Parts: sequence; structure tokens; C-alpha cells
Amino acid sequence: MSKRKSSRESPWEIRAILASRLRTRLPEIEKAIFSRVRSLTDRSENDDHSYLAGLREAVSAALVYGIEGVEKGLDRPTGPPPATITQARRAAREGISLDIVLRRYAAGGKMLEDFVLAESADVSRAALREILADLGPETDALMARIAAEYKDEIDRADRSFAQREAVRIAGLVHSDSPVAPLDFDFDFDLWHVGVIFRGGSAERTARQLAYRFGYRLLCAVRDEETVWAWLSSPSESAARNVDRLLGEHMPGELAVALGEPRLGMDGWRLTHREARVALRVMLRRPQRLTRVRDVILLAGILDNETLMGALLDAYLGPLENDGNLNQDLLDTLRAYFSAGGNAAASAALLGVTRHTVQRRIKTIEQSLGQPIHACYSELVVALQVADLIGMN
Repeated sequence: MSKRKSSRESPWEIRAILASRLRTRLPEIEKAIFSRVRSLTDRSENDDHSYLAGLREAVSAALVYGIEGVEKGLDRPTGPPPATITQARRAAREGISLDIVLRRYAAGGKMLEDFVLAESADVSRAALREILADLGPETDALMARIAAEYKDEIDRADRSFAQREAVRIAGLVHSDSPVAPLDFDFDFDLWHVGVIFRGGSAERTARQLAYRFGYRLLCAVRDEETVWAWLSSPSESAARNVDRLLGEHMPGELAVALGEPRLGMDGWRLTHREARVALRVMLRRPQRLTRVRDVILLAGILDNETLMGALLDAYLGPLENDGNLNQDLLDTLRAYFSAGGNAAASAALLGVTRHTVQRRIKTIEQSLGQPIHACYSELVVALQVADLIGMN
């Protein structure tokens, strides 16, 4: 189309004229932009045929999209071309940096502006300013979508890898697993502590703690809030120090269940099973750190309904009145155990007299038919079970 003065044309007619001129030069413009885009390279990039073909297709689609923007402005209803999204995801998989991807779109947008200027000698300054003012946000919006698609592909790939790794590790937990320890870049002959992290930053925290304190780490992401982990070391003392380090340096929003330090492949499996035992208690009684050594009896009782019923019936049943547990007696027992069996300290905790505590202890022992010291452990566990299942 021959160039002519367009001062009498409407803004939309001017846009249509410019778009038509650009489409006439489409092969030339596409070649120039592709050459410029290819000059922006990444060290990770190679001359893979499928990647280059996708890049050329994305350039072509983005150019058509850009010319449509010249013609219709910001009011057009269409979104980014599928080819640009496909290529953004391909770049993420190929390891091309997001910086290079976005610089290419910025360079392509700038070159399109240059071609618009070259075709607008007869366009009024006001009309040209309006067209160029639209092109900038158009390019920014396209780059934002490309960045989002790129990052989503990275996240998807990370999740996919993490899921596959979690399945492999879960298989290895079983002694009859077809998965072999040699399939992992991990030394199973070390001392291991099985840890189950619960919380939104579980995986990041596990990696940070392992790096900071020099532990080898193997972890399996189970879901968004649960990570199985093994913190391992050649040193037994370092393994025994894990619970202290977690207690001192773990973020407040996390909770962990821990097994005992164990050696070798069998120990790797055992400490994880112990952590899962501790987890069952932790889920009922939330606290920042639950060691299996502290909840072994409690966990065993919770897993066996027959034993749990027998324990509660034998040691808390006698403290019932008309089918309801005597709360004063239960509170006295808790205070008595917390105070190490000291009646005066128990009275201070309860806000009653020492005589009251002694009277209640005597009532408890008469109801049980034996002194408290003779069934101390059973009473402690029975109270813990009652608390966990909400009996009182």
C-alpha cells in the first residue's frame, strides 16, 4: 500500500493501515527479529532442532500477536499465542534461563516498535504516541505471562521429580523392596536419625539444617506439609545431637517426630519406623518435638484398642463417680506426677493445702487398691491416653 497522509483518518483506520503495512513486510520483519533473538544466547542452550523450530514458531506467533496489538490496541480479547506458552515451557525444561527468555521478548518488542516507526512517516504524532503507548504494556503483559508459564513448568518438574523420588524412598523403607540402596547417591552405612517434619516450610528447613550442621540428608516429600527425612553422620555423637539442634534451630511453625540414632541400612529403616510411631502421638498431642523414646508406651497403647480399654478401666475406672471421672482426683494426680511425688509442691500447683493433696492421694490409693508408687508408670500413661482421646 502506498503511503499517504492519514491526518484525516480515524485512529482505528490509522491502526488498520499501519497493521496492513507491517503484514506486507511480515517475512522480512520475522527474519530480522529471529536473527536478533538468536543473538541472545544462553550457555545452557544448544542447536537442538526441535528447540530452534519451537523458537522460530514462537517468534512468528508473537509477531502476528504484536501486529494485531497495533491494529486493535489493548481492547483485543485474545490472549498470548499458544506457541509462545509452549516455547516458554520448553525453555524451562531445556534449562534456558528465564532472563534470556524475557530479554528475547523485550528485544522483539523493541524491534517491532522500530518497524512501526519506519512505516508511520505519514501518521500524526498524537496517533503514533497512542499506538506506541499501547505496545509497551502489551509487551509487558506478554512477558509476565511467559514468566508465569516458565516458573509453573519449573515447579511442575520439581514436583514430578520429588514425587518420583518419594516413591522410590518409600519403597526402600521396606526390607523386601526391589529398590536397591545402590540406586541412591547416599551412604546408608552411616548413623541415621529418622525425622518427620510437619509444616509449610518442611523441606526447606530440612535442607537448611542439614547444610548448616554438616549432616547428610535424604528426604521424601510426602505432601505439602509432610517430609520424611534422614539426618545422617559418620559420628554417633553427631547423630545423638540431632534432637537438640532441632529443638534450638527449627522454625516455630514446624513440628517434628524423631526416631532414635541407628546405624546402617537396618538402622535407617528402624529409625524411620520409630519416627512414624512418634508421629502418631504428635498428631494427637501437637508439640514442636516428639521423640519416640518419650512416647513408646503411649504409642503402643494407642495402637491397641483392647490394651487401651483395659488400661483405662483398670487405672482410671476406679476414680469414677456415677460414670464420670473425678476431676479433682485426676488434677491431683497430674500435679503429683509433675512435682515428682512431692505433696507440698503439688499443693502449690493446684492452689490447695498440702492436707488436701494428701487426702486425695489416700482416696486414689484406696480406690485403686494399691499405693501410687506401685503403679506409677501405668497411671502416667493412662492419664496421657485419657488426655489424647479427650476423656476429660
